Amino acid sequence: MLVFVLIVLILLAAAAGGIMLLSARQKSATTAANQVVPGTASRAPASWAGSHDLEPRLHRRLRDAMTTLRTANSLDDGTTIVLRAELEQAALAWDDRLVAIAALPAAARDGQRATATQGVETIEAAVAQYVSAATQRTAADVTAGLTAARAQLEIEAQIRKSLEAS
Repeated sequence: MLVFVLIVLILLAAAAGGIMLLSARQKSATTAANQVVPGTASRAPASWAGSHDLEPRLHRRLRDAMTTLRTANSLDDGTTIVLRAELEQAALAWDDRLVAIAALPAAARDGQRATATQGVETIEAAVAQYVSAATQRTAADVTAGLTAARAQLEIEAQIRKSLEAS
């Protein structure tokens, strides 16, 4: 009888350990999936992973744009690395802004939500230009695409400044 009780206790301890391990892995995976730029913690709450509110959707769009940016098959040189870093920094700034907007009272959010949507769309357009440029065959086409991406990034900066001024 004592052996049976010990076996049951060992099995229960193993099951509890397995559940704790799975829980820790799930939490780690959720935290990693919530990051806009890998290795950079996001202030966005974990609940945004499946939320249908505007701010969480814009957060996920930023995350997806940065995933696209990282997976672009490009030759990195000084120009592309700097542009990529600027795009990542812009995405992180908008992600922080989205967290701040979500914390505002509902009446104060509307105007800022529209501006934030424009900002995210501009970052997405800049990433699309960057990826398109990275796949071009000639140096002139690459340069033209990177110039277009930089122009989108400048528009994004103007949108962010207009939001900060208000």
